[in-house]
Amino acid sequence: MRSQSIRPHLMLTLSVLLLLTTLMAGFSLFTLWQNQFLLDRVTETTLADTQTALNLSEGVAQIAAMAPYTASSALPFQVQNEKAQLYARAQTLRENAAKLTDPDYAVELGKRYEEVERTLTKLMANVESELFIREDLMAQQFSLDELESYAFGKGFVDAFRKDPTRIQSGWITQVTDSIKKDKPDNSSLSRKVLPVLATLTRSNNQIGALRSENAFLLASIRAQSERMANYVSEIVQTHQSEINQQQLLARKAINQVALLMAFILLSLAVGVFYLYRFNDRMAKDLQSVTDEMISLASGNTEHEPINIPRQDEIGQLASAFKAFQHNAIEKARVTGDLSRQKLLLETLFHDMQDGLSAFDKDNRLLVWNRKYIALLGIDAQKLLEGMHIEDVQALITPSMLHSESESLDEKESIAQRHQEPQVFERQFKDGRIVEYRSQPIPSGGFITLYRDLTESRQIDLKLRQAQKMETLGQLTGGIAHDFNNLLSAQRGNLELLDMNASLEGSHRTYLNRALSVTEKGAQLVDRLLAFSRQQPLHPEPVNLEQTLWELADLLDYTLDGTSRLALDLSEQESWTYVDKSGLENALINMLLNANTAMPDGGTVTISTRACYMIEANQEAVLLEVSDTGNGIAAEAMNKVMEPFFTTKEKGQGSGLGLSMVYGFVEQSHGDVSISSQLGIGTQISMMLPLTKHKHVEHHSEPIAETILSMSNQTILLVDDDGDVAEPIKILLENDGLNVIAVNSAKDALLALKNTRFDVVLTDINLGSKETGIWLRKEALNLYPELNIVLMSGLPQNQLSEQFGYEPDWPLITKPISYRQLQLTLNSINSNS
Repeated sequence: MRSQSIRPHLMLTLSVLLLLTTLMAGFSLFTLWQNQFLLDRVTETTLADTQTALNLSEGVAQIAAMAPYTASSALPFQVQNEKAQLYARAQTLRENAAKLTDPDYAVELGKRYEEVERTLTKLMANVESELFIREDLMAQQFSLDELESYAFGKGFVDAFRKDPTRIQSGWITQVTDSIKKDKPDNSSLSRKVLPVLATLTRSNNQIGALRSENAFLLASIRAQSERMANYVSEIVQTHQSEINQQQLLARKAINQVALLMAFILLSLAVGVFYLYRFNDRMAKDLQSVTDEMISLASGNTEHEPINIPRQDEIGQLASAFKAFQHNAIEKARVTGDLSRQKLLLETLFHDMQDGLSAFDKDNRLLVWNRKYIALLGIDAQKLLEGMHIEDVQALITPSMLHSESESLDEKESIAQRHQEPQVFERQFKDGRIVEYRSQPIPSGGFITLYRDLTESRQIDLKLRQAQKMETLGQLTGGIAHDFNNLLSAQRGNLELLDMNASLEGSHRTYLNRALSVTEKGAQLVDRLLAFSRQQPLHPEPVNLEQTLWELADLLDYTLDGTSRLALDLSEQESWTYVDKSGLENALINMLLNANTAMPDGGTVTISTRACYMIEANQEAVLLEVSDTGNGIAAEAMNKVMEPFFTTKEKGQGSGLGLSMVYGFVEQSHGDVSISSQLGIGTQISMMLPLTKHKHVEHHSEPIAETILSMSNQTILLVDDDGDVAEPIKILLENDGLNVIAVNSAKDALLALKNTRFDVVLTDINLGSKETGIWLRKEALNLYPELNIVLMSGLPQNQLSEQFGYEPDWPLITKPISYRQLQLTLNSINSNS
């Protein structure tokens, strides 16, 4: 349809009205002057107050809209910015309120505004209090680092670091109970973590109270805003009534003049009526467009698009605005989506646990995250966008260990990363191992993911060592019984030979040598059991420095005449809870190895100093033994602690010296490390935890050395191995005892029913389900006063686990010596 312009209609109408107005100008001069006076009054007072009241209402409404965002702000600078904006708006409203001309309105609106301002001030104080509490909580997050090593604590620590105020009280209670229940003896964990959990509970209660009060304050602000809007509406209505009254007065004056201008007014009325209708329609349409523009400008995109069926400029304006409104709404939606996606991607990019970097096709740096800088040890201030990869590698090189082959292949590796996926590792001087995973970018360049493998490699190494220890423990426990039985049979027969006075000269030498070898075999089994933790230690509080001074002569004696011992001990006493004999054996083994490593002589230095075990969170003492010998080759460093590994000539060593040291330190809850340089020497460092308990002298009664006469006593010997039982039987019979030997528990019960025995001497493992423990139980049920002595080649802890042995039961450990038999039976005889 053809468009029509507003201008011709307005020009024609205005011309007619101008003519009529000119005719009646003289008559209406007084009326116009009066109307002008009234109009000035309305403009200066009524309309000005109306506009000011509307501005106040709108300002309070804006404050009510901004308050919830300020109350939910989580960052201090954000709260300060929004607080400044709120107070700036409040200052503007205060200034506007001062412009009201009507004192009644000014007083009432001032009171209502002051009420809003007081509520807003209280809300801001609560928000700042909540931020202070949250900051205090975040400052304590490092006290929870130790909790991450526990399965029930890792997720809790992650939630705490994100937002401690969002953690539910039930979770806090669960973690607290887990610490008290599962780790009752871990005083360090309880001391550090439980106070933080208690503080978290109190702070969350405080924040909950603040948030409840904030919700009330926000509701109060909204209610106050609504009441002020209603009051302003009343003001507007009042002013509208006043304006209407003024209009009535003006019309009355016009009516008085109309008596003189009837004909002119009649003509003018027609023109005015037409103009009024035309302008009214135009004003309504313009008002519709204006309202839509104001609504859109305030961010409201929910209104339906306006529809004005006009063919003039207003219709064109409405159509143009409709298109603009659609585009603005779509732009706002797209902008919001992009902002949310950007925020999400940036958060994931910078908070991921692995480093990430991207280079373009020209090997220039495009983007990186914070973990990339931390993993590779790069100075963040020197890293710039657009840097060439060679310049970036120059920043990494000082902290990285490079082999010659890695340096030569670096350029080739960069070229391959553009073509296909690459995975390789780099080791840094501080011991870290970082894995590089590169993936080509289709548009050119490549992206690389960096992952710290140090902890996982350490875990793998400890796992392999634990598996070796478990395997050795199973092997040692399996052979200990059989090997000790063999040694027991050998020692018994050798001691029988030793009792034969006819052995002289070389025969006596051969016998003594065989007895010495048997004793060494028994010691070898003890060493294996100690290393594999099958043989329990007997720890006690030991003054390390005093013990070293006491052992100085013995330790010096283990060195050749060309070597010397130097002690560099701490002046402060170091009390540690260890097996004293195990410590002595460990020191002797280390000095023997050091003496062998110094064929031309040298110096062995033993030193002590205070240190701290970080993983155990415990004070400790560092005991170091260093020599000036030949050193250990790099390829042998990873094996020196393994049992039976030795660098000595064949027959010169068993390979159990350092393995015993390792077993002793591990069972003492310490740590051991070794470092060596060829041609310079070797240093072994033992870290032992300190104890607060001092050594207390125990005065025990000396063991009676006098062997009481046991003649005419009858002993029941039970052992399934005849080679072991026969020499024991003969040794006892040589002392005048009557010995009856059987090879099973059932035969022993039959013998007990037929013969009275003074002592039952039985092996525990009899090769059947009827063990020596079973025999002991059945025999005591029949004869409660019967003396029963157990024998075994297995360690006590294995006997307890496998057979139910109790530590206070009499036990002779194989290989059995004649002296052991005498002392044990003598003790029983003296107590009877």
